[in-house]
Amino acid sequence: MENTVCALRRLAPGAALRPVPPELAVLARALRECSPAELAVRCPAAVVRVVLAAQLRALDRAMTGVFGPEVRGPEAARLVRAARFSGRRRGALLGRLRAEPGLLAAALGWAEAVGARLLAAELRGVPPAPDGEDGRRAAELAVAALLPRPEPGEGGREVLPRRSPAGSGFLDVRSVRVGERGFRVGIRADPPVELVRDGGSLAVQALWWNGLGRVSDDLGHEYLIVGKDPDGTGMVRHWCHPRPAPGARVLRLESAGYRGERLSLAPAAAGTSAEVLVKLELTVRLGG
Repeated sequence: MENTVCALRRLAPGAALRPVPPELAVLARALRECSPAELAVRCPAAVVRVVLAAQLRALDRAMTGVFGPEVRGPEAARLVRAARFSGRRRGALLGRLRAEPGLLAAALGWAEAVGARLLAAELRGVPPAPDGEDGRRAAELAVAALLPRPEPGEGGREVLPRRSPAGSGFLDVRSVRVGERGFRVGIRADPPVELVRDGGSLAVQALWWNGLGRVSDDLGHEYLIVGKDPDGTGMVRHWCHPRPAPGARVLRLESAGYRGERLSLAPAAAGTSAEVLVKLELTVRLGG
């Protein structure tokens, strides 16, 4: 999300962002000048509306028993029971909650358990005050609404010269195909995996590539990474938007880093993982 926000400020010509609702449009405009964490200070009312609406949608979903990534503890179970035996009044969710004290108490307990701070304040009748984390969440929602969809299929025109492969470390750029609205980059990722001694047992140590984090060109333009698809064979495809700018001859592909894992093969297997930050850039010359 941070990389996308930076890319919005130097987008290559031809970019076509999706239209968004007015409150998200306010945030999208602000993100061209400020960081996500600063949104809560720059646009507090819009941040509250957007984040509170998202938390209400999550609450509505949790009342049915579909929790998604939210906590599945006793507060969630209590919320489902309260919703099942509530009066099921029609109308807006907040109005229904305020009319049913038992459901309101269960919703408040759920909101506090999952960290929905703005929703908890609203349910208590306290004016919600956004903080930096709320600003980041609002930025995520704005970015997700703005990004165009990846182009499906395998079509497009190959522009990576066959005799000019690009590689660095464990990465090898195999294809750059330009389509109607953008281009797709296929990268072969072959990070090391090794079996090592771990005391009296064995452990597997491996690195996993997290994909590209930034795509730019030699003219100073940025490109949005709108999708990533590791196909399970070592090839990772990235959909980027828009098409390469006229006159651009070089693409700079910056790695987002690696994730390191260590897994013991003892009967009671234990594993650890950590993000491995790298500064790795692939340079691809365009042609064809």
